[in-house]
Amino acid sequence: MRTLIRTIERRPTLQLVTLLAVAMLQACSSSTSSPDHTGSSALRHLESGWCPGSIVNNRGQDARGKTRYDRSAQRTGLDALRAREIANCQRLVDQGDTSALATLVDYYDISSQQAELVQILERYVAVGTDSQRLSQAGTYLYQTYAQGSAAVARNPGKAFNYLGLAVNNGASALEINYARALTSRGLYLDAEQYFSRVLSSSQGRSSVDRCEANLGLAYIQFGLAPERENWNTAYFHWRQGLSLAMGKEWASCAQDNFTSPHYSYEAGRKAYIEERVSLMSAPQKQIIDEARLDPRKGLAFAAALDFRPPASRPAGGRKPATYATTTPSSAGVRVTAGSWQPLNAQICRLQSIPYSQPWSNVFESNSEAIWTVDSQAGSTRSTGTAVAVSSSELITNCHLINDPANISIRRVGSTLQASLLYADRDGDRCVLKAQGSLPTYVQYGRRHDEVRIGEEVAAIGNPRGLETSLSRGIVGQKRSRHGLKLIQTDAAISSGSSGGGLFDQAGNLVGITTFTVSDGQSLNFAIAIEEFCH
Repeated sequence: MRTLIRTIERRPTLQLVTLLAVAMLQACSSSTSSPDHTGSSALRHLESGWCPGSIVNNRGQDARGKTRYDRSAQRTGLDALRAREIANCQRLVDQGDTSALATLVDYYDISSQQAELVQILERYVAVGTDSQRLSQAGTYLYQTYAQGSAAVARNPGKAFNYLGLAVNNGASALEINYARALTSRGLYLDAEQYFSRVLSSSQGRSSVDRCEANLGLAYIQFGLAPERENWNTAYFHWRQGLSLAMGKEWASCAQDNFTSPHYSYEAGRKAYIEERVSLMSAPQKQIIDEARLDPRKGLAFAAALDFRPPASRPAGGRKPATYATTTPSSAGVRVTAGSWQPLNAQICRLQSIPYSQPWSNVFESNSEAIWTVDSQAGSTRSTGTAVAVSSSELITNCHLINDPANISIRRVGSTLQASLLYADRDGDRCVLKAQGSLPTYVQYGRRHDEVRIGEEVAAIGNPRGLETSLSRGIVGQKRSRHGLKLIQTDAAISSGSSGGGLFDQAGNLVGITTFTVSDGQSLNFAIAIEEFCH
């Protein structure tokens, strides 16, 4: 994968889905809930097991502000009455009552009791039969367990189960998520069914969904599912998906797969498919490409072509990259080194030079510590930049490492082999160890908190293989992503610059250039240098 570019993937946040799901459930209560009785009538109905349309508040009032019980009731008495209302509603939910469900969803949401809200939704889905409520409840439970919170622990198994519940009860917007999750679990025939469903009902589907459905089908039909292997239809879907992809160079349907939760999944899929596409003959690919662009032929024509697996094709299928149901990740492609450990180098003392210098001095002082890093896995090669921070260690981005067993670094005709020492795939932070002594390295760094918005900075890297190029800009903003501090700059970061250094005008290293948002008028980002030190 090359330098990751584009804007953030369109994806509903947990908060948005929470509000939508709760709002839909609440809306159902307005026409189906029993009336809220008051006075002695309310007490009589409560004794008979009545679940009101709203749970009484601490002042003894219903949702409309009416006093439900005796005005002289004390606080302890109201607490007991409220507990009886909740118990009555819970008992009815256990019988599949949707009015009682709406009452409790409303109460737990207003009182910010997420754990209780999750529990009541789980009690309903165990017995409920209303497809709309099951879809809404499944959507909320899927998002909650996928992401986790202070009140509800993350649980990928439950998230997957509730995702399936939501989809199979009409949550068509989640079909792509479900198909990807099925693929990552090796349930290829089921995944194929849902990817195909998206394409067969393409009216109203976004281009992102249609793109992902095509790429997902290509993944399966290129041999992931041996019983469905057909490289003709797989290539058709692959090319069709690429035509819709926003990040064509890394086969991503999102504009920015650096912040996408599916980064590893997409990277593994791309490497798997490209290995097979390279074995197809040029005439075979041309025929399918022509059929894809001809409305008289299309997929049916490709499916009717004779398919014989190449004798040299890779043996068997393989376990696909895991599909993430959690928060976005910037995981690398094949990075498999041990867990992350903080860098222990002089740069981590964050001692800074206090005076400004001409930019020519900044470049001359640091350029010899900037190396080109190469990593190749099969026919896939990645090239970027790394910064030497000790006589043997360099820091870079994990997304540049295609194969940890095949890494080399070079500058001005000198080439050394390197190994992967530490990797934080989610944070895109990697530390390399050179097999040989590095002649010079960066020693001075500056804290993120000390960097000022508007000050001048310069990126030194290897854009498009052009060794040690300098580009200047200013700090546009200081941000954070997934707990890591970032520096936003308009200093140019091109393909190949990832992993390079961002320096202030005193020559202090302030960040490692990492990604850019292409549609955002020079919105480029660097990971703060101190993030490599903890």
